[in-house]
Amino acid sequence: MSHLTITKELAIITLITLTLSLIVNCFHPKGLNLTDPFVVKIQNDDVPEFSSGPQRIDINEAADCFHKKDYLFIDARSKADFLSGHIKNAINLPEHRLDMYLDAFMAQTSPQIKIITYCGSADCPLGAHLAEKLYYMGFEQVYYLAGGLDAWRDKNLPVKLK
Repeated sequence: MSHLTITKELAIITLITLTLSLIVNCFHPKGLNLTDPFVVKIQNDDVPEFSSGPQRIDINEAADCFHKKDYLFIDARSKADFLSGHIKNAINLPEHRLDMYLDAFMAQTSPQIKIITYCGSADCPLGAHLAEKLYYMGFEQVYYLAGGLDAWRDKNLPVKLK
């Protein structure tokens, strides 16, 4: 293959990718405004706190939310880790396998529910990553638990073991 042929093919692939990206952005509810990139957002105190993305929640706030019916706790760890112990009544939605579980989750979950994601510890980013993904899928009231399951256990809060 000549360099000219490879260059043409790369240009075509790039053009197709760019076109598809622009189409998806156009129809996505949180797509970027590409028509007027110099629009300045005016800060408005009436905008809900969730407008900036998923929020960090500390262990005390999460514990207060535990008994409320409108909160869903989601464990972002692997199925094996989830089965070894998790927050009582939490569901498992492994962040690294989200595509496998996403359709069923979206069909069963209202976008109005308040979600608290978590992983194993303060060093684990899975809870924050899952919260961000869920936020961009339309769940606007998403939190991620600071300290994860370790912080939950340290407070002697309800955990389900196998």
